[in-house]
Amino acid sequence: MVDEAEQAPNEHFRNAGYCHCCRSNTEFVAYSAWLRDSYVCGQCMSCPRQRHIQLILDTYFPGWENKKIHESSPSNSFISRYCKEYSSSQYMSGMKSGTITNGIRAESIEQLSFDDNSIDIFITQDVLEHVFHPEIAIKEISRVLKPGGFHLFTTPKYKTLGKSTTRAKIMPDGTLTHLLPAEYHGNPVGDGRALVTFDFGNDFEDLLSEWSGKSVQVFHTKDRSKGIDAEFNEVFIIRA
Repeated sequence: MVDEAEQAPNEHFRNAGYCHCCRSNTEFVAYSAWLRDSYVCGQCMSCPRQRHIQLILDTYFPGWENKKIHESSPSNSFISRYCKEYSSSQYMSGMKSGTITNGIRAESIEQLSFDDNSIDIFITQDVLEHVFHPEIAIKEISRVLKPGGFHLFTTPKYKTLGKSTTRAKIMPDGTLTHLLPAEYHGNPVGDGRALVTFDFGNDFEDLLSEWSGKSVQVFHTKDRSKGIDAEFNEVFIIRA
């Protein structure tokens, strides 16, 4: 780590390490105390949750590059650059799952167009908090996984929230109802905004097990030599 006096005024800290996203020795730089978005790799500009997912793949699932992987709503190419059978999709309102427009496949994880037992690894990064029926999404993802496959994902989990809370829902007549003030995260498509529908709390793993009928594995990692340190940085795995 460099001396504080040598840091640029807008830097929080920096350190040398190895990035699993670009598979290179690098220097990680944090531009604010909010590491989740500001702690980046100097080579590929990846953030902690992206590096955490690829650390888990590289460490616990060697050979993942040769598996059939589908990623929902990716905002980067870090996984696709290594995987031979990689596909991706985006949620596009009003478009039927499986439709391809301008080279982009539309899929709703609440109603996937994939066949049963057709995918080895299904990846979602910060997606579940934006769907209206996460219980249906979890069941759908479980349906398309091959035996021995798994769903690998990140989703913000609030440590101070005892019970998961619904922020917005769709009424039977199709009306959008906000139960809490509207909150949005970034979105790689559309208008760049994704409505937050749920705040997940300490019951999240229990809910995931209830929805999937499976146990849930959670990885908590803090390792700045790999550029992994941030809030909401857990990686979850549900195996088929």
